[in-house]
Amino acid sequence: MTADVATAEAGRHLGARELLAFFGMTLGMFLAVLNIQIVGSSFAEIQAGLAAGPEEISWVLTAALIAEVIMIPLSGWLSRLLSTRVLFTLSALGFSAASIACASAWNIESMIVFRAAQGFSGGAMAPMVFATVFSAFPVRYQTHLIAIVSMLGTGAVALGPSLGGWISEYLSWPWLFLFNVPFGLLAALLVSTLVDYDRPDWRLARRIDFAGIALLAVFFLCLLTVLEEGRREDWLESSKIATLAAVTAVAGVLLLWRELSCAHPVVDLGVFANRNFAIAAFYIMVFGAGLFVPLYFLPLFLARIIGLDTWQIGTWVFVLGLAMMIAGFLAPTLLRVFRRRVVAAAGFALLALGTWLQGRLSADTDFMSLLWPQIIRGFATQLCFLSMVGLAIGLLPVHQVKNGTALFQLTMRLGAAVAVAIANSYLVVRAGVHYHDLRERLPAGHPYAGDVLGVLEGVLGPNLGGAPATDVAGVQMLVRMMEQEAMIRAFNEITLVIALGVAASLAFMPLVRSVRTR
Repeated sequence: MTADVATAEAGRHLGARELLAFFGMTLGMFLAVLNIQIVGSSFAEIQAGLAAGPEEISWVLTAALIAEVIMIPLSGWLSRLLSTRVLFTLSALGFSAASIACASAWNIESMIVFRAAQGFSGGAMAPMVFATVFSAFPVRYQTHLIAIVSMLGTGAVALGPSLGGWISEYLSWPWLFLFNVPFGLLAALLVSTLVDYDRPDWRLARRIDFAGIALLAVFFLCLLTVLEEGRREDWLESSKIATLAAVTAVAGVLLLWRELSCAHPVVDLGVFANRNFAIAAFYIMVFGAGLFVPLYFLPLFLARIIGLDTWQIGTWVFVLGLAMMIAGFLAPTLLRVFRRRVVAAAGFALLALGTWLQGRLSADTDFMSLLWPQIIRGFATQLCFLSMVGLAIGLLPVHQVKNGTALFQLTMRLGAAVAVAIANSYLVVRAGVHYHDLRERLPAGHPYAGDVLGVLEGVLGPNLGGAPATDVAGVQMLVRMMEQEAMIRAFNEITLVIALGVAASLAFMPLVRSVRTR
């Protein structure tokens, strides 16, 4: 690009056609992100409707996540092969068709298959939106457009549980999927008629990296299955989990070797040679853990300890989404005034602070006690994400932007998935430790101390023999109180560990270079 062309491109204004095309792409992305989260608060209704078992129903979420994670790294290559317009249109149409199929599922097996199709179709949308902003729009608009994309993406994460609870309560669970259809078709129509950012490169079809695609699918399928099923199967004590873990390790090594040695890899890992991108990828993994682990555990705490229903939980959590949306309007101004590295440091510091404040839960926690932690975390989310996107993509050559944005999204998803799986296991282990500690600390003079020390959970009656009914009820109440307190301590412990991890990551911030305009 010559200097005159570059100057003209930087100074041009966005027309109505480009803005409508951008709206169509962000609408599709919003639906894809929202529908990953929306089912989490409606498992009970879906389970009842499909007569599914408690171990099977979680795969309604896991199947979509696995398929999405497989598609994300492929999206960069596919968008170069087919063009942004064709791939996004196919993705939106496929997502709409899969949504209809999910609403029509007749058993849990069919639902899992259709959810995988929905996740695979939706997985390409977010990377293409980010790549389009950085490769097709003038530089002076990029910060504002990325702020809008970030606001919609993170807002969808926070809005999902409350919207899912409302739909399940006032309509029925098939509408969790059917409401996507008109909006998905609208996105497909807008993108197919208005998007014209690039041309397909059919030469890529003559050198398809089939081995890389196969290794990629095997690696992520086995990895996420291990993370999902490992806790239930007692990790490596299970031969199935041990086998899948071994396959994951072998496939991961072979995938790295293949993609680094292949002349035309499906995923160009050479983008990590860019120092800013590599450091930003590390930070976006930390961000994924810092955002999603507390966001995953807070609804569990509100349901198990406080006893709120799905709609009430969604109302409490929506404060986080509202704070994200408000911060989305303020963050671009901060990015114009301060250097991105400074904004990133402030964002991660605030994320650590908000997470630390959230780690003070108790049985008396109310809406107001969670208000400021969520506001701080919501504001920090936009500062972290917007600054890291700019720092990661800002120094990449234009031809690496599509691949770079796909890998950037992938690292965030993996950071969140791995952190949530580890935290889930940690919660069970630490709750047991705290419960044992509380039993040991029970005062010897307590009227039920002798009984409690001899009681195992779930077998109170036999252990108490012929104890009076009032004593049995008292011991049961005391055990429940100790179990609740142990769970509260475990929730807080995990949250504080996440806060300390986010704060410790700030040590690497001086390694980030300033971003120059391409």
